[in-house]
Amino acid sequence: MKHANPRLLVPLALIAVLGTGGYVVEARRAEARSTLSGFWESQPSAVASRVGGRVVKVLVQEGEEVRTGQNLVILETDAERARSQAQDALAEQARQQLRETQRGPRAEEIRRQAAVVAESEAARDRLVNGARPEEIAQARARLRQTEAVYRRVRAGARPEEVAQARAAEREARARLDQASRGLTAEERAQVRARRDAAAAVATLARGERVRADSLLAEGAISRQERDRAQAEQAAATARLQEAEEALRRAEAGTPAEELEAARQAHRQARAALDLVLAGARSEDIAAARSEVDAAREAVRLLERGTRSEDLRAAEARVRQARAALDALRAGSRTEQIAQARAAERAANALARSSRQNVREGVVVAPGLATVERVLVAVGDLVSPGAPVVRLADPSDLWLRVYVPERDLANVSVGGPARVRVDGIAEPVAAVVETVATRGEWTPANLQTPEERGKQVFAVRLRLRRPDPRVKAGMYATVLRLGRP
Repeated sequence: MKHANPRLLVPLALIAVLGTGGYVVEARRAEARSTLSGFWESQPSAVASRVGGRVVKVLVQEGEEVRTGQNLVILETDAERARSQAQDALAEQARQQLRETQRGPRAEEIRRQAAVVAESEAARDRLVNGARPEEIAQARARLRQTEAVYRRVRAGARPEEVAQARAAEREARARLDQASRGLTAEERAQVRARRDAAAAVATLARGERVRADSLLAEGAISRQERDRAQAEQAAATARLQEAEEALRRAEAGTPAEELEAARQAHRQARAALDLVLAGARSEDIAAARSEVDAAREAVRLLERGTRSEDLRAAEARVRQARAALDALRAGSRTEQIAQARAAERAANALARSSRQNVREGVVVAPGLATVERVLVAVGDLVSPGAPVVRLADPSDLWLRVYVPERDLANVSVGGPARVRVDGIAEPVAAVVETVATRGEWTPANLQTPEERGKQVFAVRLRLRRPDPRVKAGMYATVLRLGRP
């Protein structure tokens, strides 16, 4: 065997080394071109209230960890609370209405309607039987009375009525004169004399009572005689007081109120006399004539009897009253009870909704999360549905990459993946959560120029175990996806 030329071996070795290096470089370039990358995403939760109101308290800060049901923001709910109380009252009213409908009419209502039926039947019977003779006689007597009054009004006052009015006027004037001038000296002397006489009688009666007390103490008279002496003294004392009051009034003159009463009595008597002298006015005569016409019409109606239309109306009122009585005795209908029950359910539903609105005044966390941002401050007026706090779930992270069609056979839901996250030295384990069932074209932000125009499928990855180092927005590169 001949030995190879050493000068030929060097170029061959150089060619082999260059070829191997070129293959390695091209393989690495192809691997880089086919690398899948993306960034971690999460879906923040914008917490809001179904009711609006003014912010009273903000109970959390940005970056704070919150638990399920923890209070975040408190809104002013005075108006909603008042509406809730009103709805509760309406619900109670509906419940009472349902209870009343189920029980039906009360016994006293039935008795009252039965009395209405009896009254309407009696009125109908009166119309059927017509007026009684005594009613006609009474109407005729009323007619004669009104005619007599009418004749007297037209004829004017009689002489004796004029004389009587004049006498009353003179008497009232005499009393007024006497009250104006007061008592004369002789009359005052008489009043004083009566007072002195009453004082003497009272003194005598007092002495008799003192003597009776002494005799009773000695046993000379009975207790009955002593009581009689005591009663006579009391009567004498009362007469003395009356006489003294009369003397005081006589000396003081007529009081102003009595004088005014005397003037008023004289004015009334004078007006009555003037009225008698003037005779009846035209309107008085017309009124008396109207009374006569009304009384005559009443007699005519009674004598003619009841009209047929009045009888029909009375019979209709009887039927109406009986129908109402039958309805009360039958009780509430099934439809009425169902309607009342439906109204009660509607009122209860509105009350529950109103109470829920009151509870909506406190915005709570729906689950374990981190406060990403507080969107309101104390005093802000927020509308219903407006977000007040934005929460983020640190464990709810995913990475979406686009896998070329040629590599999709190796990827399945639940399959493993290894991902390198920017800022974390070692790769993290992930799992395939979803694989798109429909292809897409040219996700330019994720694919290399050579791969544009090729069909790809969206694959979503999720961390196999929560890692607090991984946060939304961090970029990641997929090192391995699916089974090799």
